[in-house]
Amino acid sequence: MKNNQFEWEVYSPITRRRNIFKLILLGIMLCLSMYISSFAGGSYKAQNSAPNPAKEYPQENTAIINVKNLPGNTIKNMDKDELYDYMDAVGFQRLKEKSLVDLRRIYLGFMYDDFFYSMHKKTNLPISVIYAFFIIEATSNGLESKLMLKALNPGGIKYTGKGSKMKAMDDCYRGGKKVPCDFQAYNDYQSMIDGWSSVMNLPRYKGCKKYIYSKYNRGMKPKQIVDNICKCFYKSGYHTSNLWKVRSNLSTEYWTVKTSFPNLEY
Repeated sequence: MKNNQFEWEVYSPITRRRNIFKLILLGIMLCLSMYISSFAGGSYKAQNSAPNPAKEYPQENTAIINVKNLPGNTIKNMDKDELYDYMDAVGFQRLKEKSLVDLRRIYLGFMYDDFFYSMHKKTNLPISVIYAFFIIEATSNGLESKLMLKALNPGGIKYTGKGSKMKAMDDCYRGGKKVPCDFQAYNDYQSMIDGWSSVMNLPRYKGCKKYIYSKYNRGMKPKQIVDNICKCFYKSGYHTSNLWKVRSNLSTEYWTVKTSFPNLEY
């Protein structure tokens, strides 16, 4: 039966004419698409083809950071060329023309990948948004901030009245003068996750997470999804600065950063 069918498909004049017609039609469609694209001005943007931020997942990188010796300590004294050579040697990709800060962020992005994923599971926020908030709150010039290094505080979390605390300058005032703020200090990896996620899970931020669901993000591009999430967190009082777009842009940066991660093989 299969042989007969094959012979019919090859030798039937009717089928041959249909195939020729399909090829002609396909050629017309291809030329038309090329003609239309010539008017688009080559305005392709990576974020438009990025996956839905709600479905971001890390590689199988299950390494948990050493809270006694955070990843930035390994690279803090390296200049750009030294860091490039080191990262290239251990499998990082697409590093050419990256600045020193870019290289540091790629390195930290990979090393904290499991932490970002753990936060995602705790908060239901996209990993890219977790990354953006971490870069703003917990790093300086691509390395961990003093608050992160000494207090394991990744979110600029103010002292809750329980546990340990650390003083650092931020946005606290007394008598019209700027004074050090009391920040929460954590002692271990899980406490760090629990502490930051408890802030992001406060009731006032619940509405900010609705944009990860298709019911609310239908028709939105990935960049618009993270725009809405970051803007909502600002309007809901997560931070005092109105520069929520900086956080949103850092969220889209994560999609590029991730392409430089090593390909893990097991």
